[in-house]
Amino acid sequence: MYVVGKVLKPQGIRGEIKVKSVSPNPQRFKTLKKVFIEKETLKTYSIESVRVSDKFVFLKLLGINNREESEILRGCDILIDKSELIDLVTDEYFVHDLIGCKVITEDGLILGELIDVAQYSSNDVYVVKNDVGKEILIPAAKEVIKQVDIKNKQIKVHLLEGLLD
Repeated sequence: MYVVGKVLKPQGIRGEIKVKSVSPNPQRFKTLKKVFIEKETLKTYSIESVRVSDKFVFLKLLGINNREESEILRGCDILIDKSELIDLVTDEYFVHDLIGCKVITEDGLILGELIDVAQYSSNDVYVVKNDVGKEILIPAAKEVIKQVDIKNKQIKVHLLEGLLD
Protein backbone atom coordinates (compact mmCIF):
# COMPACT_ATOMS: atom_id res chain seq x y z
CA MET A 1 0.00 0.00 0.00
CA TYR A 2 1.18 3.51 -0.83
CA VAL A 3 0.11 6.82 0.70
CA VAL A 4 -1.30 9.33 -1.81
CA GLY A 5 -2.98 11.76 0.55
CA LYS A 6 -4.08 12.71 4.04
CA VAL A 7 -7.61 13.53 5.18
CA LEU A 8 -7.54 17.09 6.53
CA LYS A 9 -11.17 17.56 7.57
CA PRO A 10 -14.81 17.10 6.61
CA GLN A 11 -15.99 19.33 3.77
CA GLY A 12 -19.61 20.32 4.06
CA ILE A 13 -22.46 18.28 5.53
CA ARG A 14 -22.85 15.46 2.98
CA GLY A 15 -19.77 13.41 3.92
CA GLU A 16 -17.21 14.87 1.53
CA ILE A 17 -13.60 15.04 2.81
CA LYS A 18 -10.84 17.55 2.12
CA VAL A 19 -7.57 15.81 1.24
CA LYS A 20 -3.99 17.02 0.98
CA SER A 21 -2.46 15.13 -1.93
CA VAL A 22 1.11 13.84 -1.67
CA SER A 23 0.99 12.82 -5.32
CA PRO A 24 2.88 15.03 -7.80
CA ASN A 25 -0.32 15.01 -9.86
CA PRO A 26 -3.48 15.51 -7.75
CA GLN A 27 -5.60 15.04 -10.89
CA ARG A 28 -4.66 11.35 -10.61
CA PHE A 29 -7.42 10.96 -7.99
CA LYS A 30 -9.94 11.26 -10.85
CA THR A 31 -8.74 7.91 -12.23
CA LEU A 32 -9.12 6.03 -8.95
CA LYS A 33 -12.18 3.86 -8.33
CA LYS A 34 -11.29 2.98 -4.72
CA VAL A 35 -8.92 3.95 -1.92
CA PHE A 36 -7.93 2.44 1.40
CA ILE A 37 -8.08 4.31 4.70
CA GLU A 38 -6.45 3.04 7.85
CA LYS A 39 -8.28 3.86 11.07
CA GLU A 40 -7.39 1.03 13.46
CA THR A 41 -8.03 -1.37 10.55
CA LEU A 42 -7.57 -0.94 6.82
CA LYS A 43 -10.89 -0.33 5.08
CA THR A 44 -11.68 -0.07 1.37
CA TYR A 45 -13.84 2.81 0.14
CA SER A 46 -15.29 3.22 -3.33
CA ILE A 47 -15.02 6.76 -4.67
CA GLU A 48 -18.33 8.43 -5.60
CA SER A 49 -16.89 11.73 -6.79
CA VAL A 50 -13.68 13.74 -6.99
CA ARG A 51 -13.09 17.49 -7.19
CA VAL A 52 -9.60 18.95 -7.51
CA SER A 53 -8.74 22.56 -6.64
CA ASP A 54 -5.40 24.35 -6.84
CA LYS A 55 -4.20 22.89 -3.54
CA PHE A 56 -6.61 20.19 -2.39
CA VAL A 57 -8.63 17.18 -3.46
CA PHE A 58 -12.22 16.72 -2.31
CA LEU A 59 -13.48 13.14 -2.17
CA LYS A 60 -16.96 11.75 -1.64
CA LEU A 61 -16.67 8.14 -0.51
CA LEU A 62 -19.45 5.56 -0.77
CA GLY A 63 -20.96 4.98 2.68
CA ILE A 64 -19.75 8.27 4.16
CA ASN A 65 -22.89 10.40 4.02
CA ASN A 66 -22.66 13.09 6.67
CA ARG A 67 -20.22 15.33 8.50
CA GLU A 68 -20.04 13.06 11.56
CA GLU A 69 -19.01 10.03 9.48
CA SER A 70 -16.38 12.03 7.59
CA GLU A 71 -15.05 13.55 10.84
CA ILE A 72 -13.97 10.07 11.94
CA LEU A 73 -11.53 9.99 9.00
CA ARG A 74 -9.76 13.25 9.97
CA GLY A 75 -5.98 12.79 10.01
CA CYS A 76 -6.03 9.39 8.31
CA ASP A 77 -3.77 8.50 5.41
CA ILE A 78 -5.31 7.62 2.06
CA LEU A 79 -3.60 4.66 0.46
CA ILE A 80 -3.70 2.90 -2.88
CA ASP A 81 -2.56 -0.47 -4.14
CA LYS A 82 0.79 -0.74 -5.94
CA SER A 83 -1.04 -1.40 -9.21
CA GLU A 84 -2.52 2.12 -9.01
CA LEU A 85 0.83 3.96 -8.83
CA ILE A 86 1.41 6.44 -11.65
CA ASP A 87 4.51 6.60 -13.80
CA LEU A 88 6.89 9.34 -12.74
CA VAL A 89 8.80 11.70 -14.99
CA THR A 90 12.55 12.26 -14.72
CA ASP A 91 13.63 13.69 -11.34
CA GLU A 92 10.34 12.78 -9.65
CA TYR A 93 10.33 10.24 -6.82
CA PHE A 94 7.80 8.62 -4.56
CA VAL A 95 8.16 9.80 -0.96
CA HIS A 96 8.17 6.19 0.24
CA ASP A 97 11.25 5.54 -1.93
CA LEU A 98 13.10 8.57 -0.49
CA ILE A 99 12.45 7.77 3.17
CA GLY A 100 15.46 5.98 4.64
CA CYS A 101 17.96 7.28 2.07
CA LYS A 102 21.38 8.33 3.36
CA VAL A 103 21.99 12.02 2.60
CA ILE A 104 25.58 12.99 1.84
CA THR A 105 27.33 16.11 0.56
CA GLU A 106 29.32 16.29 -2.67
CA ASP A 107 32.44 16.10 -0.46
CA GLY A 108 31.29 12.80 1.10
CA LEU A 109 30.13 14.19 4.47
CA ILE A 110 27.22 12.09 5.78
CA LEU A 111 24.43 14.43 6.93
CA GLY A 112 22.05 11.71 8.09
CA GLU A 113 18.98 9.79 7.02
CA LEU A 114 15.96 11.24 5.23
CA ILE A 115 13.01 10.73 7.59
CA ASP A 116 10.29 12.86 5.99
CA VAL A 117 9.41 15.07 3.05
CA ALA A 118 7.55 18.27 3.97
CA GLN A 119 5.53 19.59 1.06
CA TYR A 120 5.19 23.31 0.51
CA SER A 121 3.82 25.29 -2.42
CA SER A 122 7.26 26.58 -3.44
CA ASN A 123 9.11 23.26 -3.19
CA ASP A 124 9.47 20.17 -1.03
CA VAL A 125 11.85 20.10 1.93
CA TYR A 126 13.75 16.96 2.91
CA VAL A 127 13.86 16.38 6.66
CA VAL A 128 17.15 14.67 7.51
CA LYS A 129 18.02 13.35 10.98
CA ASN A 130 21.72 13.15 11.82
CA ASP A 131 23.39 10.62 14.12
CA VAL A 132 22.81 12.75 17.23
CA GLY A 133 19.09 13.21 16.51
CA LYS A 134 19.21 16.76 15.14
CA GLU A 135 16.97 17.50 12.17
CA ILE A 136 18.41 19.25 9.12
CA LEU A 137 16.06 20.79 6.55
CA ILE A 138 17.25 20.51 2.95
CA PRO A 139 15.29 22.23 0.16
CA ALA A 140 14.48 19.78 -2.62
CA ALA A 141 15.65 22.22 -5.30
CA LYS A 142 17.75 21.40 -8.37
CA GLU A 143 20.64 23.56 -7.16
CA VAL A 144 20.78 21.53 -3.91
CA ILE A 145 19.82 17.95 -4.83
CA LYS A 146 22.55 16.72 -7.16
CA GLN A 147 21.86 12.99 -7.38
CA VAL A 148 19.18 10.61 -6.15
CA ASP A 149 20.07 6.91 -6.20
CA ILE A 150 16.97 5.02 -5.04
CA LYS A 151 18.57 1.62 -5.68
CA ASN A 152 21.45 2.35 -3.28
CA LYS A 153 19.29 4.52 -0.96
CA GLN A 154 21.54 7.58 -1.28
CA ILE A 155 20.97 11.27 -2.02
CA LYS A 156 23.89 13.55 -2.86
CA VAL A 157 23.45 17.25 -2.05
CA HIS A 158 25.25 20.52 -2.62
CA LEU A 159 25.21 22.48 0.63
CA LEU A 160 24.23 26.11 0.22
CA GLU A 161 25.87 28.60 2.55
CA GLY A 162 24.16 28.68 5.95
CA LEU A 163 22.19 25.47 5.42
CA LEU A 164 23.71 23.73 8.46
CA ASP A 165 23.63 26.79 10.76
